[in-house]
Amino acid sequence: MAKTPPNFLFPTNFRNGKNIKRLIKDLNVQGYGIAVYLLETLAETEGHQYPISDIDLLADEMNVSVPVINIVINAYGLFEVIEFEDGSQFISVQLNKWLEPYYKQVEQRSLAGKVSSEKRRIKQEQQLLELSQLNSIQQPLNDSSTINKRKNKRINKSSIFSSDEDEAEKLKQFNNQLFHIQKAKDLEIEKLENLAQANTHTQVIEIEI
Repeated sequence: MAKTPPNFLFPTNFRNGKNIKRLIKDLNVQGYGIAVYLLETLAETEGHQYPISDIDLLADEMNVSVPVINIVINAYGLFEVIEFEDGSQFISVQLNKWLEPYYKQVEQRSLAGKVSSEKRRIKQEQQLLELSQLNSIQQPLNDSSTINKRKNKRINKSSIFSSDEDEAEKLKQFNNQLFHIQKAKDLEIEKLENLAQANTHTQVIEIEI
């Protein structure tokens, strides 16, 4: 992804400087256009510097001659040529000043991003700590709850067994009661049958007499 060129505050009265007026007088408005083009080129290059050896490329882009570009760079105080081990570079001190607000804004955003990231890190660590503490508290409660559940389960089972035993005992007692009632009825019937037979025997004796 290409890096976005930085914005710089280009003064609206730039054309009114004596050096710019001289530039326009010597090279017409084309000279002014060349100066602005060079400033924009420096703004988007790494380190805001451009090699003198590649001026011919800029000349092709602007469709002007290399000598005209050299005049704009060297004759009007807009640019400076710096010598490096790997060759000469031209820069603009004015452009670097214009870029200062941009880099201050970049630095502030970077600092704000770091602060925000640090806040998120601290918040995450705090959440992890709280979660760890909650788990350490919850674990004994869970263990106690499990023990209570087991106790209740045993009690419930005991209650079920006790209830079954009570029902069985009640059923046994009920059966015994039925047995005794039936036995009493059988005895009563037997007595009635014996009495009936006795009466019949008595009647027979009376007839014979």
